[in-house]
Amino acid sequence: MFEKKSEVCRGESAIVVSGLGNMDLKDTLECGQAFRYELVKSEEGYVEYVTVVGDCLIRVGQRARGELLFFGITEEELERVARPYFALDTDYEAIRADVISRTDSDWLRSAADSAKGIVILKQDPWESLFSFIISQNNNIPRIRKIVRSMCLAYGENLAEKRGLSKCPLGKCEGAPSSAVCSECGCCYTFPKAEDVLSEPERMLPSKPGFRYKYLLDAARRVALGETDLAEIAKRCSYEYTLGELKKILGVGDKVASCVALFGFANLESFPIDVWMKRAIDTYFGGRLDPASLGKYAGVAQQYIFHYIRNLEGNDN
Repeated sequence: MFEKKSEVCRGESAIVVSGLGNMDLKDTLECGQAFRYELVKSEEGYVEYVTVVGDCLIRVGQRARGELLFFGITEEELERVARPYFALDTDYEAIRADVISRTDSDWLRSAADSAKGIVILKQDPWESLFSFIISQNNNIPRIRKIVRSMCLAYGENLAEKRGLSKCPLGKCEGAPSSAVCSECGCCYTFPKAEDVLSEPERMLPSKPGFRYKYLLDAARRVALGETDLAEIAKRCSYEYTLGELKKILGVGDKVASCVALFGFANLESFPIDVWMKRAIDTYFGGRLDPASLGKYAGVAQQYIFHYIRNLEGNDN
């Protein structure tokens, strides 16, 4: 069970959450599961990010594993938004132990140790769906750029709405405003399906390419209730989740399994892309049955993904 307290940190009031095991903020945000994070400080023994979760602009820092520092949010926002998003109630040490107990692969054990700070974020299903459609045949920097552009086109500037006196990212002079923030998008809310459906042409400046028609079909199906995200979440069924998501134009196994894992918390989901195929061929002799890893196979997938990215030094 995590603990929280109010504290003055780095000259500012913060809500400090501790007791999170080995949770590593950098590894969690930058492991490829989410795309709306901005690194604002990286010093010896300290990192800090800004991210938008729903209607909440979150500044979060870390000075030690298993501890998070939340700046500028209320207790209500911590409980309603940050607590589920950062999986503060989930024991990832127990999950890692479960994964390790199911394998005799020394390589996977090393991966689990290297990536022991990763937590699966509980993202909004619609945001996850839209983002992973964008991810097709794309690398992480470009995905993040397109997502920022989409948010700028459709979203609301939370920095301006909150009346902040300065940019939380330190990118510009003066108070945030529509004019000042016109080229950024980092502090904007995520596009709503209904808004995308009503004005799809506003997607075009972000250059989504062939994904445009897929994004539009996803927006149409979600806005009209043909793809009922609330019902999918209610069912808590991995098979049902995959089946419903794959009815959307352009959504195949890989995108559906990513959304199942990161948007619907189906932790048994094991997305297989070119990275996973290469890892399985190289380090598991071409044979790895995700089902053998149990109900946390998706967490094991993140261990593998993180480890192989670090080994190969690639940011794709």
